[in-house]
Amino acid sequence: MKRFAFFRARALRPGAGLLGLGLALVICGGPAAAADQTTGAVGRITPASGVVGVFAAPASRVTAILVHTGQVVKAGTLLMRTQATTPDSDPDLARRQLKAAEELAVQQVAAQTATVALARSRYDQAKTALDTYKGMGSSITSKKEMSDLSHAAADAGATLRAEEARLRVAKAQSQTSLDVARRQAEAALAGTELRAPIDGTILKIARQVGEQVGGDPPIQMGDVRTMYVVCQIYEGDLLRLKPGMGATIRAQPLAQRLHGRIADVGRMVETQSRLGEVRIRLDRADPASRLVGMQVDVTINR
Repeated sequence: MKRFAFFRARALRPGAGLLGLGLALVICGGPAAAADQTTGAVGRITPASGVVGVFAAPASRVTAILVHTGQVVKAGTLLMRTQATTPDSDPDLARRQLKAAEELAVQQVAAQTATVALARSRYDQAKTALDTYKGMGSSITSKKEMSDLSHAAADAGATLRAEEARLRVAKAQSQTSLDVARRQAEAALAGTELRAPIDGTILKIARQVGEQVGGDPPIQMGDVRTMYVVCQIYEGDLLRLKPGMGATIRAQPLAQRLHGRIADVGRMVETQSRLGEVRIRLDRADPASRLVGMQVDVTINR
């Protein structure tokens, strides 16, 4: 390209000599050199936390909405209530099942603990009888009686160890059953009360009171105090970029350009598209915080 521009310059100005040659090099080299210092891409505006979906149990119905779009909430704030429409997601049933599992676990462990205590008592008695008989001296003890007492103590010890092993198994099984029941109860309760998982701003409420919840989140939120632009960069340019490089963001709805700096450069390249992700932290959250998800043009200054 440079060679073509050089010959055109000479053809347009025959006899220009070294001055013509110098002008030709400036004309063709200047814009190309400037273009080599930037990388362009298309990105989307996103909160620092990303857009967080707050999900409800499938097939439940919205009974109350306690927040509005744009409201700032703290983690744990109650956002929405839903009512289960299937037996599997009935919170009252889940609570009863959890209570029953807890009672059964206590009973099973208590019963086996009592069995272990009885086995330990019998072992202690057998061991005491053996030790007492040994203490009487060989002159008045018989080998047969000593053998019987030794076998009795050994059998009692084996029984104790077996019962202790059964107690460990009972505790493990009870804990597993409790964990399952707790997870089921938590899932059912989570389906009735939707709470904010993070501090942030309500971005979208996708369901109204009376509507049924589907597979998509009925509420979306994000922490918009810090805003980013996430863009896809061609693999050939990724190694030229590094954190701290400045970026300019443009879009039709924006009255002014936004500015930011690269926060991190992704290390994964998508095989088919041959693109990697770059995150740019914007210098100011506003007005980007009111345009979450908008597509923008990005120019990175290297």
